[in-house]
Amino acid sequence: MLADLLDTVPASLLEAPALMCGDALVTYGNIATRVGVLTERWRSLAGLRVGVALPNPVDHVTSAATLDRLRGHVFLVGGRGDAEVRSLANQLQWNAIVWDMVDIPELLTPRSTSARVGFSDEGTVTLLTSGTTGRPKAATHTWRTLVGPVRQDPRYTMARWMCAYPLGLYAGTQVMLQAFLNGSTLVIPPSLNPGVVARTMRTAQVTHASGTPTFWRHLALFGSIDDLRECRLEQITMGGEAAAQPLLDQLADIFPHARLVHIYASTELGRLFSVTDKREGFPATFLERPQEKGVELKIVDGELMARSSHRMLEYDRLGAGDVEGAAGEWMATGDLVECLGDRVLFRGRKSDLINVGGRKVFPVTVETVLREAPGVSDVRVYGKGSSLAGQLVAADIVLAEGGNEDDVRAHINRIARSRLAQHEIPRLVRIVESIAQTTALKVVRSGAA
Repeated sequence: MLADLLDTVPASLLEAPALMCGDALVTYGNIATRVGVLTERWRSLAGLRVGVALPNPVDHVTSAATLDRLRGHVFLVGGRGDAEVRSLANQLQWNAIVWDMVDIPELLTPRSTSARVGFSDEGTVTLLTSGTTGRPKAATHTWRTLVGPVRQDPRYTMARWMCAYPLGLYAGTQVMLQAFLNGSTLVIPPSLNPGVVARTMRTAQVTHASGTPTFWRHLALFGSIDDLRECRLEQITMGGEAAAQPLLDQLADIFPHARLVHIYASTELGRLFSVTDKREGFPATFLERPQEKGVELKIVDGELMARSSHRMLEYDRLGAGDVEGAAGEWMATGDLVECLGDRVLFRGRKSDLINVGGRKVFPVTVETVLREAPGVSDVRVYGKGSSLAGQLVAADIVLAEGGNEDDVRAHINRIARSRLAQHEIPRLVRIVESIAQTTALKVVRSGAA
């Protein structure tokens, strides 16, 4: 499907820019030519399980399309360290690893494994989940299931889509396909440093930009406000975490003409819905009348459940280990929600919940309050083990420029005691230089980092 897409690019688009990353620019014709050459070089990989560990965006796209043409089973793991890649290779029983585009792919110990384990004769692609805790799960799709949610419209042809997600994750793959299926340009910032991103958005004339709420929060805090206000964004897309109302309001102020879209999706279930009304959460009507075709939602014991026509085929059979299978149509999303009036609000991941003496604390709720304290630039809330209470609430605080630590601690103490319940008040507060994040630019929740 991905290879076919590049093969069928109209002649009018062959010289059009397909991907920009820093000073590098490749056209649709360039990528198609590279795929053709690589297909001949990699004939021996046809039908095999191959890990692609390429951080370079152009190489990533080219290799993924080539392995699709060879009807292989590609595992997208770019951006991980060598040790982690080799661990995944063993766990997921790969036949080969692609480390770069110069050397011959590394063939591993021959196995009796083939790419197609119960699937039709088409290339398959496995993506790893990007959760903030625990070992990632391997969710297997085809390019056809990944393409399903993509919006195609002639007006997107001239768009420039900036992606702040790793291309090997579900969200990054969706942005890539969104650009390529519409014949538009995918823009990858050479660095996720907020200053570099802001300049890239301005100089590359980005029209559509996607990233996690954590990414957008840091961009708004540390990016050049002059560069940001000169950008001509038509659409801002967020996903991977809940988008809080203060962030939505801040982005609406910086980019008054941009459409704000919060997409709710998961690697396993695909895209479930999107919200564009600049309010946190989603309309309660989605529970009865889903926005997305082929999607159903319900709430069970405070957790959002879903079933979707965009779902994965299954967790990879050879590397599932102790991972629960995807049996049954309904799947738990892991997100805790609460119905308030006409809105369903996200309260946090089930795995992030802090248990203080049997009482629940949602880190996102505490963070929202602490961010209002004068002198606080950013904050992360997590649970810390306690022999008496089971867990205590801990907070990492990044001071705003010129902030005084003693003053900030006093402000935090005052606002926490006035706005939070006793068990929600942070008992441990650290002043840190930056907030720990995953490679997917989500806040790390698994304790001190």
